[in-house]
Amino acid sequence: MKVIKDKHSRKKSKIKVEKKLLEMFFLFFKIGAFTFGGGYAMIPLIRHELIMRKNWMSEDEFLTRLVIAQSFPGPIVVNFSLLNGYLFRGIKGGLFSVLGAILPSFLIILTIAVFLWHYHEHTMVQAAFMGIRPVVVALIVSAAYKLGKPIFQQRRLFVTFLLFLAGLILLNIHPAFVILLGAILGLLWPLKAARNEG
Repeated sequence: MKVIKDKHSRKKSKIKVEKKLLEMFFLFFKIGAFTFGGGYAMIPLIRHELIMRKNWMSEDEFLTRLVIAQSFPGPIVVNFSLLNGYLFRGIKGGLFSVLGAILPSFLIILTIAVFLWHYHEHTMVQAAFMGIRPVVVALIVSAAYKLGKPIFQQRRLFVTFLLFLAGLILLNIHPAFVILLGAILGLLWPLKAARNEG
């Protein structure tokens, strides 16, 4: 009787894991399918799905994972989905999440290449894409505002943000150098605080 019960509980646990994997796949599939502009334009939708709807992480966890994803080469949504999938369910979770994130783009581009490319100069098609451009900008600004709230409330972080922004816009500093410099500053701040206390 106990053996049957153990088998039943193992089977139930396996079903739960598979459901979670599929849930992650479809969640990132929806993000990939319904966000135009890619990159930072996807952040508001990712945040809404993972924090507001699923409650899978806190705001701080989301921001930390976003920073990690941005620190590595490649598209941010691919890095973010891989990181979160792995943290949720290991290697399988990472693979399911990444597949869900990239599959919509692949299918849409394949469809455009096969069926719709000879219409790309059509006035209606160009007008539609022109209308999508401000939406993409609005999504990026919205993401920056929501993610920047904690930074704007701390003077040191806000001043650092302004300096890095000036460096990116006015001095055209490479983003990789800015990320590296930010990480170095982040490591130095606790050391400085420890010296002041000592």
